[in-house]
Parts: sequence; C-alpha cells; structure tokens
Amino acid sequence: MNRLLHVIAIAFVLLFAACAAPQKTIYFAENTPNDVSVQVQRIERLKEITVQPEDILAIHVTTISSLAEKTPVSIFNDGGTSFNITASAGAGGAAGGSQNTGYLVDPNGLIDFPVVGKIKVEGLNLRQVKDLIAQKLKEYVKDPVVEAVILNYKVTVLGEVSHPGSVTAPNHKLSVIDAIAAAGDIPITGRKDNVLIVRENEGTREFARLNLNSKNVFMSPYYYLKQNDIVYIEPARIRRQQSNEFLQFYLPTITALVSTVLAVYGIVQISK
Repeated sequence: MNRLLHVIAIAFVLLFAACAAPQKTIYFAENTPNDVSVQVQRIERLKEITVQPEDILAIHVTTISSLAEKTPVSIFNDGGTSFNITASAGAGGAAGGSQNTGYLVDPNGLIDFPVVGKIKVEGLNLRQVKDLIAQKLKEYVKDPVVEAVILNYKVTVLGEVSHPGSVTAPNHKLSVIDAIAAAGDIPITGRKDNVLIVRENEGTREFARLNLNSKNVFMSPYYYLKQNDIVYIEPARIRRQQSNEFLQFYLPTITALVSTVLAVYGIVQISK
C-alpha cells in the first residue's frame, strides 16, 4: 500500500511541474500581475556603430554641378560591386534577397573608391566616413553631399523560432526583441528565460544570457545587438521531450504497463 501512495505522490509532483512550466514562456513577467504603477528606467544613448572589415558600404554622391567634364558624378555612383544581400522575410514568408551595389571593406579597412582611390574607413562611424569622402571629392566636384549605409548590417537568429535565419537592420539599430520578432517570435516550445547572445568583440568571443521574462532585460548591454551577433533560442522542456526517442516511443508503453500492474494490484487488494 505504501508503494502505491509513493507512486501517487510522484504523479502529483510531475503534474504540478508541468503546470508551472508555461510561466517561463511569458515576456516581462512580474510578481504582482495587478501592478499598474509606472516605472521609469534611464536609457543610455546607443553608441554609434563603426565600420569594420567585411562590411559592405553603399555610397551615393550628389552635387549641384561638376567642375570637370571628364569626372561626372555618375562615375562615383556607378562604382562598387554588386552583392546579393539576403535577409529573413519576417513573420510571414521565406527568406529572400536583393541585389545591391556597394564597396567591400577589405581586411586592411580600405575601400577602393572611383577616381579617389584607396580610403581608410575602418573604425570610423558613418558620419565620419561621409565627411571624409566628401572632403576628398571636393577636388573633382562642387559641394559634394555623400550618403553612406552598411548594406550587410545583420544578425543571425537560430534555434526555437518560427523563421530562423539572418535579419538585416537598414537603420543600423536592432534590439533582441526586434530580431526575434522578425524571425517569427518564440513559440511555446522555446525558452524566453535563457536567450543566448554570441558576439565577437575585438578578437574575443562573448557569450551572454538574457531573460526575456524579466523587464530588467532592457538594461542589459546585450539588449541592443551588434553586427554579426548570433541569437540562439533554446528549446523548452516540452520540445526536448517531443524529440526524445525514449519519451516519445518507450515511455507511453512503460506507463501503460505500470498502470496495468497498479490496476491489477488494486483489484487484488480489494478482493482480499
């Protein structure tokens, strides 16, 4: 009889754990669900991104006129190499790509710009890149205005999301929430309390964990992603159970046998 009570107690513990597990799938959970107060957090200004080797820069030049007929502005705008920039299509579609023209930053941090030649851009922010190119172009065109963007500013989202793949950020600003939303959000089979961020930073590789169940995630230095970051969503227990051969095929059979044995044992005890 004591054994039967032990089995029943274990069953209740497992049932309680199963009911508590969905709490880990809630974003920004609080201990007081009826809390209606307003809390203010100070936000640090996001640092300007800098150009790094292997970045692809799209550069466009405009001017009111050209001082030399042999070097029209179209020469500068027609330069560069065509690249196929791929990105995830967001929550509703498959990954796609578009053809763009840009300048690849070589391992030495240089781009080869038409007429001007080699320009060192590594370590500069985009505002400094535009000012530098405009200064060099003044010898060839009048009052040049330069626009520059990084075409391949992207992060990679992997793991338990609806649409894993690369996510691009045209405005060079992307939070972990933006990236996950673009990848189709985290289903109930993914963990929101243990999101892994992998980042390469000046010759080192950093591994950080974010808990999206907590509002404190907004204060993390890893909340805003950097170029080429990797976001990995770990599968929840229910997902691991679904992919576990023992739990999927053998456990139901064992459970049925145990239930049958317990039923027979109960009938025998009653008959006595």
